[in-house]
Amino acid sequence: MQKKSPFQQYKKTEVMTASKENILLMLYDGSIRFLKQAIEASKEDNLPEKNTFVGKTMDIVNELRATLNHKAGQDLAVHLEELYDFVLDRLLKGSVENNPKYLEEALSVMSTLRDGWNEAIKKVKEANP
Repeated sequence: MQKKSPFQQYKKTEVMTASKENILLMLYDGSIRFLKQAIEASKEDNLPEKNTFVGKTMDIVNELRATLNHKAGQDLAVHLEELYDFVLDRLLKGSVENNPKYLEEALSVMSTLRDGWNEAIKKVKEANP
C-alpha cells in the first residue's frame, strides 16, 4: 500500500469537510486547471498528456452534468446541461483534431460558469449570514 503524502492527506481532508458550494467551485477550478494543461500540451503536440488532461476535464464535466437537479432548477438545469454538452463537444473536437482553439472555447465557458457560481454563492451568503 502506498503511503499518502501530507499534501494528499490535506487535500482529502479539505474535500471531505467542504461545503457543497465549495465542492462545486473546486470542481470548476479543477476543470479549468486541467483545461489549461491540456491547451499547453496540445500546443506542444504532446498528445498523451493532452489526452490525459482532456479526459480529467471530461470526468469533471460529466460529474457536474450528472448532479443537475431537473426538478428543483428546471430552466437552470436545462441551460447548464446544454452548456456542459457544448463543453464536452469542444473537448472531443479539441482532442480528436488536436486543436487548442476548441479547448480554449471550453475553457471560456467553464471559467464563465465558475465566476457566475462564485458570485451567486457570495450573494446568497450575504443575504443569509
